[in-house]
Amino acid sequence: MEVKDKSFEYDGQTREAVLTITATPEEVSQAAKQFFKELGQREIPGFRKGKAPREVLEQSVGGHEVAMGGVAEKLVNEGAFAAIDAADIIFLEEPQFNVDVMPEEGRPFSFTVSGIVAPEMKLASYDPVTIKMPPDEATDEDIKQAKEDLQDLYHTLDKVTEPDHVASMGDYVDMRLTVTNHGKLVSGMNNVSRMVGLGHGTMPDSFDEHIVGTKVGDLIEFDFQAKDEQGNSEHGDGELHAQAEICGFRELRLPEVNDELAIKVGCTDVEDLNKQLKRNIEMQKAEQLPKLKVDRAAEAISERLDGDVPEYYVDFIRQDVGRELMQSLEDQGINLQQWLLQNNIQGEQMKEDVNREAMHRAAIDLALDAIFAHESMQITDEDIQELFAGEDDAEEKLASWRDANRMSNLRKMARQRKATKWLVDNAIVEAE
Repeated sequence: MEVKDKSFEYDGQTREAVLTITATPEEVSQAAKQFFKELGQREIPGFRKGKAPREVLEQSVGGHEVAMGGVAEKLVNEGAFAAIDAADIIFLEEPQFNVDVMPEEGRPFSFTVSGIVAPEMKLASYDPVTIKMPPDEATDEDIKQAKEDLQDLYHTLDKVTEPDHVASMGDYVDMRLTVTNHGKLVSGMNNVSRMVGLGHGTMPDSFDEHIVGTKVGDLIEFDFQAKDEQGNSEHGDGELHAQAEICGFRELRLPEVNDELAIKVGCTDVEDLNKQLKRNIEMQKAEQLPKLKVDRAAEAISERLDGDVPEYYVDFIRQDVGRELMQSLEDQGINLQQWLLQNNIQGEQMKEDVNREAMHRAAIDLALDAIFAHESMQITDEDIQELFAGEDDAEEKLASWRDANRMSNLRKMARQRKATKWLVDNAIVEAE
């Protein structure tokens, strides 16, 4: 059984594939033989199992036409999906099967299959992308930042003993804090002890500005806003009210980068510390930069799509993103509600994040398909085998995909991988 004809239709909203699949006369005869053999195992009055003549078997199910309908169903169920897979078609939802003429032994049998498939899009340009990348080597700025991170790791917050100290930006303030949103307590913020770093992002700027100028013992109330740069908030409209009692002040002290600190972190002196930081940074870059290059190249090419990604395809990818999120939570042993509470995320925000990720992935997916087609690339058996490289049971896994009629999915993965390699290998890299 194989696909004899393949066409695509686009109605302005969705793209549909229409396939004509044909079974050979031999396949029809074999399916009929098997169908009537199975039918003969039923209880037929007046006959032992397997001994009823064909005419009787046909009558037992409603006649010849109905019986051949059963043969058609057998042919479709046992051969159609393998033919669809061999034709490299991936339906995004269950396809529709249409049989106009029932099969007859000794003659070929044809039927059609139709269903929604991924859209086909083009790029505004197929020239290599230009991306910015950090240098492979550790720069002076990298080492400086690493030292600052090290200082921050070993910092101390010393209490300010001056009784008349006035809060200023940069201070860390110990306080008792209650926060409400239109009278409703914000979770975890009911008369709790908090240390707030003024100007350090612990709380919004609109909160910090009310603390500046306070002293120990002050009890103040004020309104503030908890919104991000886009005006979104995890707390409804983001209009919050605070009651704060100032309990004390702390001053951030960072250790000097000297031999004493170097020894504390396992080095012999500052010179050895510099060498170790340089080596660690370059090891980290060697591990992380290849993925960063892929991400930036993919992002750049997705912006060249000629037109918007059809909504139906974003919906399809969104399902994958949602499944991945739920699988990740299951692996962590928590449910969605727990995760939302732990991360202080509202349901609507989560939906927006999932939708944004789906749009991003869909655009990259279609852009890579466009590159593969434009460059006239081909997939080989070696490309498929490379998908399982390094796995002990590679042959067994490949066989399981083949048995499940999912080789078309593997070929899609291989196409995306090949297009990504071309994209990255040809990318023009500028120093960041």
